[in-house]
Amino acid sequence: MWNEEKDQNRWKMKFILPEHNEALRQLHLKKQKIDRPTLSPEQLEEFEYAIATAMSEDSSLNFELFDQGFTREITGKVVFVDHLRKEFRVKDDRGDTNFIKFADIINVKTA
Repeated sequence: MWNEEKDQNRWKMKFILPEHNEALRQLHLKKQKIDRPTLSPEQLEEFEYAIATAMSEDSSLNFELFDQGFTREITGKVVFVDHLRKEFRVKDDRGDTNFIKFADIINVKTA
């Protein structure tokens, strides 16, 4: 009995090298990544309407964005639309200005 326990413990990993730990972390992140969703023209029209309405009423929006395989959210008021750069400037609750590219938007909801 004791010898079996000793043999099993011998094969358990006692420590992880930093290189192995980083490789495991990268593998875990890679499994969580998503592909860029394709939006229909109807969805884009809904986003445009929601943004135009929010700008005219000076209300906040919740943007869901695609960011290098992951999603992130920004909540704030659209203060400027830059058609040349194809991006919005959104001022969040902390007063920071966020630059949101048109192509990165996945979803827009009223906040």
